[in-house]
Amino acid sequence: MLRKKALKRIYLTTLVLFIMLITFTFDYLQEDSKDTLQEVEFVSNLNTSHIYLLNEDNFLVCVDILLDKSDTVSMAYEIINNLFVSNKKYSNLKGIIPSNTKINSIDFRDNTITIDFSNDLLKVNKDLEEKVVESIVYSLLELDGVENVVIKIDGANLTYLEKSEKNLPILLNESLGINKTYDITSLKDTKKVVLYYVFTSYDKDYYVPVTKYLNSSQDKVKIIIDSLKGNYFSSTTLSSYLNQKTDIKDYYLDEDILTITFNSLNQENLESVTYTLASSIFDSMDVNKVIFEVDSNIVAVKLRN
Repeated sequence: MLRKKALKRIYLTTLVLFIMLITFTFDYLQEDSKDTLQEVEFVSNLNTSHIYLLNEDNFLVCVDILLDKSDTVSMAYEIINNLFVSNKKYSNLKGIIPSNTKINSIDFRDNTITIDFSNDLLKVNKDLEEKVVESIVYSLLELDGVENVVIKIDGANLTYLEKSEKNLPILLNESLGINKTYDITSLKDTKKVVLYYVFTSYDKDYYVPVTKYLNSSQDKVKIIIDSLKGNYFSSTTLSSYLNQKTDIKDYYLDEDILTITFNSLNQENLESVTYTLASSIFDSMDVNKVIFEVDSNIVAVKLRN
């Protein structure tokens, strides 16, 4: 009898402990689930964007960043703060805005960001004066809805670069150009194309847009292909994955869709090859889709972002 009572007490005690354990585990999982959902929600609020930092050859290099804000003005502040020379997070890359520069204000309306700096902004050498403007403008243009940038110095519109003696429009956009190079000998057959090269640092590839002005009677597709497979930047750290033996067999434009047929494409680096080619075409021509073919077989399709 006593043995039965003892067993009964043990059974009841065990049952109570088991129920308590189940209840505790359920509550814990619920709280853990809430925390996980909060973490997921927090992560989903992050925005990705690009900024343009300077490499050792004074080319502005496109770098991916995460922004923890969601409104345009706050993200603009984050972007600009990443462009200061104190930003040394990336190997062989650095910010370009002088460290003493103050951000007086940032305003966003009518698809235009207006940013007012202190007069320390352009206290750089002549070779970097225009690069400072390019870095700011192209980094801010990466934000959704931003089509123009206005730069002010202590309240006055920046319309002239004294050291490089260059005039600037009040509204700055992609027409400004970035990493500009000039191969012009006359005013005849002048063209402007944007070429995407690759900068490699510690086994990581970064993309570098180069705005090239040149004299040429060729159309832009041929100029882009020939430029990217040439050795124009062989003396720098920029490179292209486009093989020099690559040739265009045919290409045609149907409204805003460009189809290009090649004799061959580097299959090992197909993504980099098609990305740099498509980006160059999108930034140089009124095209929204590029179809890449090799011997009439589609190997890649790229859409304008």
